Amino acid sequence: MQSIDAAKTVADDAKAESGTIRAMVRLLTAVGFGAMITLFVIFALGLRSGADNAEAQQGALSWFEGGVIIGAALIGSWALFHGLRKLAPVLDANAAAQAQFLDTLDLRYVDLAILFSAALSLFLELALIRWQSSVLQFLAFYKNFSLLACFAGLGLGYALAARTRLPLVLVAPLLAVQFCFVLLVRVATSNLDTLDVNPFREQLTMGLAQGSWVEVTVLFVLLSVIFLLTALTFVPIGQLCGRLMERRASLRSYGLNLLGSLLGVLMMLVASTLWTPPLVWFALCFLAVLLFQLRRPSSLFSGIAFSVICTIVLAWWPIEPLWSRVYSPYQLIEIGTDQDTGFTLIRAAGHYYQHIRDFAGRQSGDDSSYYDYPYTAHPVLNDVAIVGSGTGNDVAAALSAGAKRVDAIEIDPVIMRVGKERHPDRPYSDPRVRAINNDARSFLRQATDQYDLIVYGLLDSHTLLSHGSSVRLDSFVYTIEGLREARNRLKPDGAIALSFTVLSNALGRKIYLMLQEVFDGRAPLCLRSSAGNTTFLISNDEHWQPPASLMSTKFEDVTAKYANSTEAATVSTDDWPFFYMPQRVYPASYLIMIGLILLLSLLLVGNFVGEAPRFSHLSFFFLGAGFMLIETKGVTEMGLTFGNTWQVIAIVFAGILIMAFLGNCLVQWLGIKRPQLAYVFLLAALAAGWLAARSGGFASTPLGRLETAALLSLPLLFSGIVFSTLLTAERHISSIMAMNLMGAIVGGLLEYNSMYLGFQALYLLAMACYVAAFVADWTFLRKDLSAAKTVKGATITSEEGAAVATGNRA
Repeated sequence: MQSIDAAKTVADDAKAESGTIRAMVRLLTAVGFGAMITLFVIFALGLRSGADNAEAQQGALSWFEGGVIIGAALIGSWALFHGLRKLAPVLDANAAAQAQFLDTLDLRYVDLAILFSAALSLFLELALIRWQSSVLQFLAFYKNFSLLACFAGLGLGYALAARTRLPLVLVAPLLAVQFCFVLLVRVATSNLDTLDVNPFREQLTMGLAQGSWVEVTVLFVLLSVIFLLTALTFVPIGQLCGRLMERRASLRSYGLNLLGSLLGVLMMLVASTLWTPPLVWFALCFLAVLLFQLRRPSSLFSGIAFSVICTIVLAWWPIEPLWSRVYSPYQLIEIGTDQDTGFTLIRAAGHYYQHIRDFAGRQSGDDSSYYDYPYTAHPVLNDVAIVGSGTGNDVAAALSAGAKRVDAIEIDPVIMRVGKERHPDRPYSDPRVRAINNDARSFLRQATDQYDLIVYGLLDSHTLLSHGSSVRLDSFVYTIEGLREARNRLKPDGAIALSFTVLSNALGRKIYLMLQEVFDGRAPLCLRSSAGNTTFLISNDEHWQPPASLMSTKFEDVTAKYANSTEAATVSTDDWPFFYMPQRVYPASYLIMIGLILLLSLLLVGNFVGEAPRFSHLSFFFLGAGFMLIETKGVTEMGLTFGNTWQVIAIVFAGILIMAFLGNCLVQWLGIKRPQLAYVFLLAALAAGWLAARSGGFASTPLGRLETAALLSLPLLFSGIVFSTLLTAERHISSIMAMNLMGAIVGGLLEYNSMYLGFQALYLLAMACYVAAFVADWTFLRKDLSAAKTVKGATITSEEGAAVATGNRA
């Protein structure tokens, strides 16, 4: 009888555990339905755009068309569900064998496996974020979207680490599905503007139109599909990391996880240095995943097959075969040829960037005359600086105008290389030119030379966010502080020429007000060219007058338009650097996206509720939220101090992990048992940072940069000490990591408040999170103490109670 009951228990356990695969099937079916709806609607809009009838081209989808699309998607989803159900037993057996393999892995190799799995998780995270940002241009509006999707999947994976099903075999197929889906979307929208819409009214001037409700809805459905596919890809990765970490003591396994994460960052740093394409990034990830499946030939073969599919898709990407592609550390650079002139065209991150021009052989009436505006306005050209020099058009124009010395600053090394190799005038090879690969703001802050003229190229060509820092590349160039640093580099009669594609009066007004404030209330001269670009001219010499040759019929004087005081605009500062927001308003429409991320995260966790995901107590949640906020603030301030280049950002991320690891080591070396003192130091360090930021920060001297680095590192160190100290009293580190990552998602969403409150407010939000963590931990400890003080009715001492409480928490 006992044997029958035992067999029944084992069968029930197996049935319950196989729910992991059933949950994956349910969610994949929902994702498939959303993907089909997206593709069907986009293809329908494509057919409509190709219609001969202009009325049909502009009309919305009819109710009948909508019904057909939904019906087709339901039928396709039903077929997908039953197909996945057929595969479920095979996947379940494979997932059970994968979990058993990790549980029986020789203890000698567990430390190495923890290190390796953590490196895989972070490298795959960075690779997927970079790839998505390079092929989905509209992600420029969704700061941290891809990162939060990765966190959601990893957090859920850690929470499910104790399950006996670990479907690591699904990682390669899920990546293949995502690659193919996005490729189909790009094929379907190659002649449409469906994905080139701006769903947020706060950022009206990024070159994208306000879309219809159908287009915006499709965009949000597409985002939901991408979010869930990304999260589901990381669930088995999180399970892998968590299950391995459970086999070691919490502090040791957490330290190994941090070292592995650091290795992942360094690997991406090397990949960026070598300008490698996504094919290389994901090949390394697939290889790492396959190494954990060597003992399962079926898993190995299926993983190889889907890896080959991914390789084919990535090698084909993007669709236009006539364009060369280079992945710079910042973005995808596509290089093509103008069929009329034979000169080079460049697209950056999917958008038109620059058309290389022949200044030596240009004909009369050439529309490139706006390149000459600055040099006509200020004919003294002994020393010229060009920030955002691109492929060298501005440099060629300066040399043509007689400049004696030119400092050409361009942040993207690939774009500068294209200019050096392909520009017909070879401006970068001229001995008068010094090519500088650096962030414009960093150059202006650290330069010691004085210039007759500082020319701002069309930096608005960068519409995407930096993939490392999620900070828009040109935001900190166009702030009051950034322009003031440029003025400090001018000679007494020097001038600034700022060219920009102004797409609204509010943005023109904003640039006008910023220059006016920097130059002591004097108004700039604003001239619009026939090409649609506006050049703002202003001189250090308050008696400067524009030459008569500049005020010709070719240029429209729009100074009066931007001087109009009835046009509302808010100037950008280093604390509020949101240049593309004409006014400082709360990003109310971003609440839709925030709500979407929360809803999708709840759907993700709720779908696996039958698997009883395990989360630790609340203090780790608040620690994750606070750490995400100070990490964002640290990246921002370190980028401002040392330059927003990819090298600096990568080093900053590595430094964050090193400080957390150092905190972990200090807890082990010094035997720290209580976090109260670390909490005090943490809050003091955050308060000191907030006060320093409000006072304008430290000077841009070597000592000032050292002080900035120290002040930004201390909160990360003390936060690491707090986390590791609390970790000593916990046994199930996987559930702690899960709760910490879920808190990081909330911290990432709280960071959106900076769009109204400014970045300095992140200090206060982080302090609130850490106070909440302290209160949650103290409340939890008090409950344990009160429960431990009466064991079988016996009263014990406080010291004994604390010891028992520690044992209970373990």
